[in-house]
Formats: sequence, C-alpha cells, structure tokens
Amino acid sequence: MRGSRLHRLALRLLLVKIEKMLLLVAVALTVAVTPCLCQSNVTKLYLLGLFPESGPWAGAETALPAAQLAVDDINGNPDVLPGYEIVLIPRDTECNGGKATDIMYRELYNTSTTKTMIIGGGCSLATEPTAQASHFWNLIQISYAASSPKLSDRLLYPRFFRLYQPETTFNLAKLTLIKKFNWTKVATIYESLPLFSLTFAEFHHEAKKAGIEVIAQETFGDDPTTQMEHLKESGTRIIVGGFYSDAARKVFCAAYHLKMFGAKYVWILPGWLALNTWLVPDDTIDCSLDQLKEVAGYQFGVNALSLLPDTHQTLSGMTTSALLARFNASVGTDDPESLVGFAEIPFSYDTIWTAALALHEAEQQLEQLDPPKTLADFTYDDNTTVQILFDVISNMTFQGVSWERYSYVELPFVYSSVIKMSSPNINNVMLIGGMLAYVSIIFLGVDTNIASTDTFVSMCRVKTWFLPIGFSLAFGAMFSKTWRVHKIFTNKTAMKRVVKDKWLFGCVAVLILVDVVILIVWEIFDPLEAVERIGATKIDDGNDDIVYTPIRMMCESRNQTYWIGAFYVIDGLLLIFGAFLAWETRKVSMPALNDSKYIGVCVYNVLILSFVGAPVSFILEERNAHYALVATLIWLATTLTLCVVFVPKIRMRNEVQPAQSALVTQLTQCHPSGHSPATEEVQRLRQELNKMKGHLDNLGIKYPM
Repeated sequence: MRGSRLHRLALRLLLVKIEKMLLLVAVALTVAVTPCLCQSNVTKLYLLGLFPESGPWAGAETALPAAQLAVDDINGNPDVLPGYEIVLIPRDTECNGGKATDIMYRELYNTSTTKTMIIGGGCSLATEPTAQASHFWNLIQISYAASSPKLSDRLLYPRFFRLYQPETTFNLAKLTLIKKFNWTKVATIYESLPLFSLTFAEFHHEAKKAGIEVIAQETFGDDPTTQMEHLKESGTRIIVGGFYSDAARKVFCAAYHLKMFGAKYVWILPGWLALNTWLVPDDTIDCSLDQLKEVAGYQFGVNALSLLPDTHQTLSGMTTSALLARFNASVGTDDPESLVGFAEIPFSYDTIWTAALALHEAEQQLEQLDPPKTLADFTYDDNTTVQILFDVISNMTFQGVSWERYSYVELPFVYSSVIKMSSPNINNVMLIGGMLAYVSIIFLGVDTNIASTDTFVSMCRVKTWFLPIGFSLAFGAMFSKTWRVHKIFTNKTAMKRVVKDKWLFGCVAVLILVDVVILIVWEIFDPLEAVERIGATKIDDGNDDIVYTPIRMMCESRNQTYWIGAFYVIDGLLLIFGAFLAWETRKVSMPALNDSKYIGVCVYNVLILSFVGAPVSFILEERNAHYALVATLIWLATTLTLCVVFVPKIRMRNEVQPAQSALVTQLTQCHPSGHSPATEEVQRLRQELNKMKGHLDNLGIKYPM
C-alpha cells in the first residue's frame, strides 16, 4: 500500500512538472511570436545617407556612428513615428561630387526601396551636386556638415536644409581674433572651390570694412607652390587659409621648403581642418610628418560650438556627456577628439532627429487630407508630401544636442555680383520710398462716415507726410546712384575717386530734410483742418418735401495750393536733375551698374502721370472718383518705377550664372589643355576686366572671387 501511494505521489509530481514545463514553453512561444507579429506591421522608411568614408575629409568616421545612434533611439521611442521603422542606408561619397551623384542616382533608381529623405552629404563637394538634383525626385535633403555659402541659394537648392553654419559665419570670429592681437595686415590663400572662394570674397570685403589690410590674395588649384612664393615675397606673417586636407599637406610642405615656419608665422584655418585630419603620410609631397607639424605649430582654428552644456536636456532625453559616452562605447575609443569629424557628432545626431520629427508631423498632416494618405504611400512623384515636409522643417524648433533652433532672415541675393554692383543698400532705400507711397493710398481713402473728424484729419496729415517723403526716398536714391556713376566715369584726373554709400545716403538725407522742414513749417503756420463743403441742394423727384444737400468733408488749409506747389517745384527740379544724369551716363556700358536708361523711363512715366492727374484732381469734385483717380495714379507711378528698376536686375541675375557655366563648359570642351589659340584676345579681355574691377573698387564694391 505504502509503495503504491508513493508511486501515485511521484506520478502526480511528475505531472505537475510537465504542466509547468508546458506553461513555460507556451509563454516562451508567445514572447517569441509576438515581436514577429508586431514587426510584420511595421513600415520601413528608408533614408539615403551620404557619408564621406574616404577622400579629403573622411568625416564618416564619426558622423555615421552618431547618425546610427539617433536611428536606434528613434526606433526605440514609441512616441516617435509609431508603426514605422527608420532604416539608414549609408553610402561612401569619397568627398567627391561625381561619386556622390552617381551613388544617389543608383540608389534612387533602385526600385527595391523608395527613399523618403536624403541625409548628407558631409563635404560641400558632394553636397552641392546632389542637393541641386535631389529635389527632382521630390526629396528633402538635410546635411550635417556641408558649410559652402553657395548652398544658401534657394534657387539652386530648393529642398535643401542643413544644421551646420555656412563657412561665411566664421569670418567675423576670424576678424575679431585678428583685431584682438592688433594685427593690421594679413594675407589669404585658399583652394579654388566655391566653399572657399565665396567665403574669402566676403572675408576680404569685411576685412576692408574693419580696417584690416589684405596685402596678398592667392588662390590655387592643384599646386600651391607659386602662390606660397608670392606670399613670402609680400612679407606677410599672418596667413588666413582655406583648403581641404589633401591640399593642406601641399600648402604646408611648400611653406616648409620656403622656410615659412616658426613663431613669426601664424595660420588661421577652418576649425574642422584639425591637425589629426590632415597630418597623415602622403607620397605625393616631399615632406615628413614632423616637417609638416613644424609648419603648423602656430595655428588657430575657428569652428562652431557644437556641444551644448550638460544643463540642456535634449528631446531625446540625453545630455551631451551621455551622448559622447554612448558614442565612445559604440566605436570603442576613449579619445573621440582624435577622430576625423569629432565636432560634427552632435550635428549628425540631430540631423536624423530632425528628419524623424519632420516625418512624424507630416504623417499626422497626411492623415487629415481628403482622401487621407500616409508616409507609406510616398513616391517620387508625390508633391504633396514633400511640400508638407518642407513646411514642417522650415518651422521646426526643438532642443537638440548641437542646437536650439532660432529664426533668421538670410539675403543670399545680396552676394550676387549683379545685385552688389547695383548698390543693394540704396536699392533698399528705394523700396522703402515705394512702401511709403503705397501706404499713403490707404490713408488717402479714409471713410468719413466711419472715422471721426479728428481721425480723418490725422490720417490726412500722415498722407501729406508719407507721399513727398516716399517720393524723395525713391527718386533721391535712384538719382544718387546715377550721380555716383557720373562722378566716377566723368573723372578727368588719374586719381581714384571713391564715392561710398554713406555719401549717397547723405544726399538722400538732404532731400528728406528739405521735405521735413517744409512740412513742419506748413503744420505750424497753416495746419490742415477738416472743412465741410456744401453742394447745391436737389429736390427729390418723387417727393417735394425731401431736399438733398450734399456735404463733402475735405482736409484743407488756407494756403494749401502754395505748399503743394512748393513740393511740385522741388520734385520737378529733382526729376530734371535725374534726367540730366541719365543723359550724361547713357554711354556707360555696364548694365548692372548704370540705370540711366531705366531712369529715363521712370521720369517719363512720372511726368506723364503727373501732367494728367494733377489738373484733374483739382477739378474733380466727386469724392469717390477723386480717390479712385489719385490712388490709381500713385499706385501706377510707384509700381512702374519699381518694376522698371528692379525687374531687369532680376533677369540679369538669373542669366549671369547659366551664361558663365555655359562659357566655362564650352572653353573646357574646346581647349581641355587650357591653351587657347586666341591668347591675345584673352589678354585683351582680361585687361578690360581689370579696368572694370578698378571701377568697382572706386564704388567701394568688392568684386566676387
């Protein structure tokens, strides 16, 4: 009996163990199967990543791991893009424009995956051509490191964004550093690439304004030896440079052979050109690493503050130190600053977050459409989604590791040679004058049935001030530019005649002062008042007991005709003077600089409209007709003037760059060796170009390099 009971007990225990094992197996299967079921419902969003793993700046060593960390954090966050998984497809651009473009085309024509956005490139060399083409696929492109000023041009790069600052923003820091040490003379040498040529064109201009003399300006293509010899001959000691890593080795090797090193030579370089990025063996130069290091012993680097203090809690929940700790663990290093592109780590991390947050917000907006859409429906023909993404990124703000977005207005057209030669500051004064004229139309049409008498008189006075001052600003600025051209091109002496913008502003200020004096005297001795003019009574045709008495509210003064006549005389003399200047400068053959033809058209338009409108406005009694006539004439004269002056400049700006590109392409195809049979003609054209540059120097305008 006892043995049988023990046997039954053992059997029961065995059954209990089996049940527990089955339960554990069931739980394990549930856990194992559940992720698979969830994973099958996740839609993948592919981001094409352009990272330079080799080439003159191999920043992918740090940028790619940082971007992958951001991808992992986003995919692990249930609140960001639920139901989606970010997949980054990294490709090596080799910091080469042709290679990057080829990679982008291959990936976009790969039908197995549809890319939702492009991340990169790191180098401006790779970013410029890809960003110029990616928008044709309705793709947003966001760069984490490209700093070329050219990328700010929305016409060339309509769907491009970047978290890194343009290289031109560091010019102020360089000049501040130079002034800190009381250096008054510097020299520049830079690689002939848009990233550097545009940056140094602005640097030279700002240095001149800051009172710093640039005693030598050198640019090179492949071999900087000749340019370094010129720098030595100039006797310079402070050298501001701009070039990539491979070119840096050539520059410093040439400097070593010219004995341009030691404490008496100081270099100011881009901060991303750190010592570790270019101080590597190079068989193409005749210098050792120690010799290169000796030349670069006294250098300053100017870079962005990429790492925010740890007090900033980012959207991802990490501080700067936490991100660096994770980065070090992911790449297996204790010294991240020794890696290429260390400063770009936070920019790369935040770029992925920018893309993810934009996609997250776009998904919500797409769901509100009729019919609703999702990111999974995106194709390269989808104009709606890309426009939503563009608007979202344009207005995005969040606390990242590298930044907290701030808003600013950029005026890239100001740096166009056509715009610079047309005196953009004076053009702005013309626009302000036009705006005042437009606003005066509003004050002219105050409804006396709604506004009180005091309000009516106040608006009338404002209109009386705005219109003459607006006229003086617009035409005074226009004629002052022509006066400068007249002074320079009619100069009979060999001495340079420099007429800076401040003198032109002074001329406009004198005209405004005359207007203000007349208006103040008018206001003091003969102020405008509300006057009721009673018209002839009229008996109603259907009822003799009803008599209509029209009352017209006017804003007048006793001697108003004389005051208005004074402005007619002054403005008429101004128009005559402008016509004279236009005639005198009609033969100046620089359309971007000389507005004489357009000034003649403007003067003609204003005179015709004035001769027609002024007499009629005095005669016309009916208020609505009077307002319609005067307002139309003011609007027409202002609009015609602004269009005649500015539309040709916009057309010239749009025509200059394609023409230059076509010319360069044609010359390259016809004469690949660089030797043209028309050498004499080229020399003649160069001489004419130098003369034009001299004229621009007289204008105080720096010719873009």
